[in-house]
Amino acid sequence: MVKRVGALVFLLCASAPVLGQYDGPAVETCRAYAKHELLVNHDKASDVVFKRDPNLTIERYTRKVGSQFVSSVLMGSGALVQDGKPGTDLPFLCLLADEKHAVFFYWLPR
Repeated sequence: MVKRVGALVFLLCASAPVLGQYDGPAVETCRAYAKHELLVNHDKASDVVFKRDPNLTIERYTRKVGSQFVSSVLMGSGALVQDGKPGTDLPFLCLLADEKHAVFFYWLPR
C-alpha cells in the first residue's frame, strides 16, 4: 500500500503544473476528513491544521485510482495539534471525489 501511495504521489507531483494557492471548499473537506481519520485511529493529536501558503495547491485529476473515481488532488502542508505541544509540520495528500467529498488522506513522511 505504501509503495502504491508513493508511486501515486511521485506521478502526481511530476506531472503537476505550477499552480497558485488554492483556497476553495476542498481545503475544509480534506481537513475534516483528516480529523475524522484521527478519531477513527485513536491518534494522540486533537486537531488538524492546514497551512494556507503557496504550497497549498489542487490539481484537477478526473480519473480513476483503482476503482475509485478521483476528481482532484489537494496537496500542501499541515500539522497535527496535540494538547500542550507544538504541532509538527508535515506535507499531505488528499484525494477528492468532488470538492465536498474526500476519499483518501495521507500524511507524507519527511
